[in-house]
Amino acid sequence: MRQCFVRKNKLRPFPGGVAPKLLYVSKIESEDSIYPRTLHAHDNCAEIILICSGSGYYSIDGKRYLVQEGDLVFLNSGVLHDEMSDSNTLVASYCCAIGDLAMEGLPVNVLVPADAFPVVPCGDRFETIRKLFELLFELLLTAKTGADETCHFLMMSLLTQVQILLEFPVSCEVAQSEYREEGLGVLGFRIKGYIDEHYHEDIGLQSIAEELNISPYYLAHVFKEGSGYSPVNYILRRRIGEAQTLLINTDDNVTQISSLVGYDNPSHFNFIFTKHVGMSPLKYRKSYTVKSETNSKAKSNT
Repeated sequence: MRQCFVRKNKLRPFPGGVAPKLLYVSKIESEDSIYPRTLHAHDNCAEIILICSGSGYYSIDGKRYLVQEGDLVFLNSGVLHDEMSDSNTLVASYCCAIGDLAMEGLPVNVLVPADAFPVVPCGDRFETIRKLFELLFELLLTAKTGADETCHFLMMSLLTQVQILLEFPVSCEVAQSEYREEGLGVLGFRIKGYIDEHYHEDIGLQSIAEELNISPYYLAHVFKEGSGYSPVNYILRRRIGEAQTLLINTDDNVTQISSLVGYDNPSHFNFIFTKHVGMSPLKYRKSYTVKSETNSKAKSNT
């Protein structure tokens, strides 16, 4: 028999003094990653994503990052991000959202400083972290008695692993310069800022160029080179991403949502959404509603 003791003098208190709250956990199978969750941000939480298999690119705050199996991705509250997967870059992952998160020395719901690298390899902690995500997801899915309380402590365990990785980063064969492309420069961020503020209005390449007093060709070249998107595609993905958020989090009907994100014609909005997400807005909403109803029924049966 072998017995392992807890080294009490090694226990690490969680910083911040406020108990964080686990909001949700998602599991994305590789075949599901072709249905993108496009450009969006979360105002009330931070997200931790574990890349379980595959590789691809994430757009985070105007920069493109390579992600691959064994990486953790940290998404601060308010930071726009986009999962840039397609049929050739399938990525399986877990994601958890945490609210009321107060890391020492950082604003609420901020995991890493704004200038820090948001992609961190797990190294030999990968399997431990993967199992934590797996337990979190399975417990919330089955909603058995005590699941919420258990998941709180599993989340705290996950955050402890995150703290250790951030304090003692794993050496990686791939240099950070290879993980990240150059990203947007000063002009690129001006263009991005204008689009983020006005994407729900009737704007296009010509009107943006006139507003910023630069040529449409130069604007398109600078933005595409820095972000990986054409300005028109970025507008489209901002609109779809906001529509997805509204479909998930509100009871607004599709006509109302199409207007809120910049489409006067609901039929055109339905066509664009279906083309780029892989399912209609109503089906997309229903896919989340079914998950919610399943969890509620499971809870009522315990």
